[in-house]
Amino acid sequence: MPAYNSAETISESIDSIFNGNFESGDEVIIVNDASTDRTEEKIIALQKKYPPIIYLKNKENRGCPATRNIGIHSAKNPLIFNLDADDVLAKKSVATLKEYLIAQNADISAFGESRFFTKSIKKITHKWVYKGGVITLADYLAGPYVPGGNLIYTKKSWKKIGGYWEYGKGLHEFWGFGLKQIAMGSKFVVLPDSYYFHRYGKPSLFVRESRDSQEGSRVTTKMIMDFIGLLREDDAKYIRSEEGKNWFDNISEKPIHVLSGELGITGYKVSLDPSGPFVKMLKKILPENLKTHLKRILKKT
Repeated sequence: MPAYNSAETISESIDSIFNGNFESGDEVIIVNDASTDRTEEKIIALQKKYPPIIYLKNKENRGCPATRNIGIHSAKNPLIFNLDADDVLAKKSVATLKEYLIAQNADISAFGESRFFTKSIKKITHKWVYKGGVITLADYLAGPYVPGGNLIYTKKSWKKIGGYWEYGKGLHEFWGFGLKQIAMGSKFVVLPDSYYFHRYGKPSLFVRESRDSQEGSRVTTKMIMDFIGLLREDDAKYIRSEEGKNWFDNISEKPIHVLSGELGITGYKVSLDPSGPFVKMLKKILPENLKTHLKRILKKT
């Protein structure tokens, strides 16, 4: 777990590991990336609460991808699970994901949903839902919603692809990691009906790094150029062109196609905010008995 100025959130993240996901023999490695707030104080307190925690510290701020690589390099176990210092796990979710990875003889696996929250995991505002089973390069480039975030994968596959790209502080690091895994032959699978909780709304790394509206496409262009030969010729030309300099930000309107001609299936977003436009629309068109059922679903989600 990379941790940079995570004092407000890291305790909830670590608690979600030890309360329902930790198994004997697991390593929980936290790497403090030269935080300037009370993150170190929180980690030391957590280490006293949970003795299996291994605490590493960078002398200077290296950025999230480099810090993640440092933690993984020190890990002794053959499987790696990532959890960010502001996200939260559902109980027993890691064991289920691990079992699926092994059963599928896969190299990397992701949860079927990312459930987004701001303050409490009991109040989910929206979620991203992904296609279950094997994720291909065509699926990965078919739209903006790709499985990622908190993944489980073999350390062998991490070594094979050269780890995470260490571009800047870490904008789109998980997107690039998934791209490398698939493009270099790893089997990437998604477990249906599974999820983790993704916090948003705070000044996260992604928010800080993406303030430059073109930075996302600049970084992802660096990443995809290593595999440009796997893309359809017209799309490869588009990405290289002035017109396509923001190709990644425009991928919803213009998906990227692979050379084989396979048509990919992207994920999709579902709004669960009771005040959101999607739910308001449903309330208008549903009969009264189904409106009551909708309220129950929103409370449970």
